[in-house]
Parts: sequence; C-alpha cells; structure tokens
Amino acid sequence: MSRKQTQKVVSTIAVVIATILAWLSGYIVMDIVYHSIAASIIFGTVWAIIVFCESRFSHISLKSDGRIEITKEEIKSNLWQIIAATLVAVLVTIPLLLKVYASKVAVEGADFGMQLKTLGELFSTQWIPMVAIALVIVVIYQVPIFIRMASED
Repeated sequence: MSRKQTQKVVSTIAVVIATILAWLSGYIVMDIVYHSIAASIIFGTVWAIIVFCESRFSHISLKSDGRIEITKEEIKSNLWQIIAATLVAVLVTIPLLLKVYASKVAVEGADFGMQLKTLGELFSTQWIPMVAIALVIVVIYQVPIFIRMASED
C-alpha cells in the first residue's frame, strides 16, 4: 500500500471513530437531560451526521503545498478547520466524561450546584484520566486534518 493510500485509510478511520464518538456523546446528552431512548437515538444520529459532515468537509477542503512538513502558511490557511475540530472535540468530550464519572458525581437529592461542586472535587482528584480522555478525543478529531495537510495531493 502506498503512503497516499495509507494516509487516506487512516484519515477515514479517524473520521469514522470521531463520528461514533459524536453519536455516543449526543446519545448521552439526551439521556442525561430527558431520559428518553427515542430522543437520545434521534439526537445522537443527528449530531453524528453533523460531525461526520464537518470532519469530511474539513478534510477535503484543506490546503496543502504537497510537502511532508506542515508549514506555518498551511496552519494559517487551515486555522478555521483546526479550531472547528477542536471545538467539536471539546463538545463531544464533556458528555462522555460526565457519563464515565457519573457514578462518582451523582449525589442523591442534591441540586445542580451541589453536583457541580462534587464534579469540581472529582476533577481535582481525578484530573489525569479526565485530561487523558479529553486529549485522546481531541487528537482523534485532529488526525484527519494534519494527515491531509502533510499529504502529497
């Protein structure tokens, strides 16, 4: 398999993984808020479609000079894709982290402010795994962008 084909395969896999994570995130958000399976599936699907389209559009519309090195000019011309992918990654990460740590955050009979305080205490003790999960998701969203920028198209 040539280098160009490998880049396309890796980029496609990254976009698919990002789409799956987006679906899970949308599903979890609606499940936390409305406790409705139907609403969760519908919103998860819509959110996944939006993220898939954004990821593919970002990947296709990137500008590259054909060299392997990523130059400052390429980063400047593709800055909006990098910012958009980072924003989407953060929006996907928050619900996933809340679901992962839900059992530690849930306080029976407590109001939302108390749960936020509990989440803050949890973050102060469990920040390494939370940051690691967030970074993995951000990297998954950024992979297609940087692979495309370094490709020889």
